[in-house]
Amino acid sequence: MSTNSKLNMASTKPKPHIIYRLTLAKSLFKAGIDLCNTNVDIFNFSQGLIALHDALDNFTGAIATHLNTKSGYFIPTLDKIEEHEKQKNPQFSLTSRNELVQLNTIRNNIKHQGITPNIVQNKALINPIISFFQEYSKRFFGLDWELISLADLIKDKKVKDDVRDVEDLIDKEKYKDALNKMAIIKFQVFDESLLRIRIDPRLDMSPPSVETKKLRKSTNIFPHQFDTGWFSELYDRAKFLEKGIDRNSIKQFEDLTAKVGINNAKDWKYVLDHGHNWGELNWTREICIFCFDFLIDIILKQQGKDHPIKVKWLFENHRIRVNEELKIYDKDNNLIYTIPKGEEREVMALGRVDNQWEIFDASDRILKLYQENDKEEIIGFFKEGEEKKIEFLKTQQFTQDENRRLIFVKEIIH
Repeated sequence: MSTNSKLNMASTKPKPHIIYRLTLAKSLFKAGIDLCNTNVDIFNFSQGLIALHDALDNFTGAIATHLNTKSGYFIPTLDKIEEHEKQKNPQFSLTSRNELVQLNTIRNNIKHQGITPNIVQNKALINPIISFFQEYSKRFFGLDWELISLADLIKDKKVKDDVRDVEDLIDKEKYKDALNKMAIIKFQVFDESLLRIRIDPRLDMSPPSVETKKLRKSTNIFPHQFDTGWFSELYDRAKFLEKGIDRNSIKQFEDLTAKVGINNAKDWKYVLDHGHNWGELNWTREICIFCFDFLIDIILKQQGKDHPIKVKWLFENHRIRVNEELKIYDKDNNLIYTIPKGEEREVMALGRVDNQWEIFDASDRILKLYQENDKEEIIGFFKEGEEKKIEFLKTQQFTQDENRRLIFVKEIIH
């Protein structure tokens, strides 16, 4: 949970470095719970208990730091926390302490001696461990453990702010609004930029199919209407496997929130397509927490690796004049268009870079001809050497923002 949480805040809010440590603990906790969700895989279960122990290490360390007491090894840190609280209440004793000590012993056996635990016997440790996190997250930090998220690890400021808005809506029990906002965030992160490419003919260099032509003229457009399995990175099966995103969870997320599209006639206004699960019966805290955790998880997986520099994408529109008749062919070498001698046209030329041609194969001889009067653009190839017939008169350069909206850079007169 972010520091602006409204959930029963403790008298002293945790400092940012403690919040960060709590999010790390939550990350390890989630990994541990997932790995322990097995009745047969002893190696996964062992890794899960180690992850839960690491989560407790960070969690109790954060408590000790918050209380301004010493922290170190796990059991001595538990002792310090207990001693601190006994000064206020001599009857105080830590919930689930016996189970935590048992976990510490099992973890040492796994890590230092290679002794794996009995799954059936040690499954009983999981619920007391969960209770420990839940009780002391509220006691020491005034935070709901379920809502401590990894939102602070999100790099994009707008996305991070939107996610914090969702946290606030959940805190205020505005579950319907929270679910709708989460659907829109998912669309913005995963689908919106690629949807812009498919809808904006200037950005899409693929010959438009009949379905694409029809959709571009539609009022309401949704990503799933494009019949390509690779349309959204989120729906790309290979990307799924690479990023570890569960396909069934995505379907469940969309069933509980909404599929999001745009109103093409109203300046990119978002439209929500709710299924038959949409209703008060499912506008609950439990469902919001499930969707919230899943949304954060896929956003962090989408971020990928850091890049040391940011690369600016460059897009160019050209005004050309054809000094000799120029014929345009499709991929099957069928003549599809002829530009008469002396005609001027607005085009995109893939093989034109830094005011000169770089042509190495047929794919570099592609031209996109922009049409007037709302007609579809023409995309095709010219023959080898025919680039000499094209005179460039003017070039407009554009870049794009994080949502792939075009930003004008400059105009070049040749």
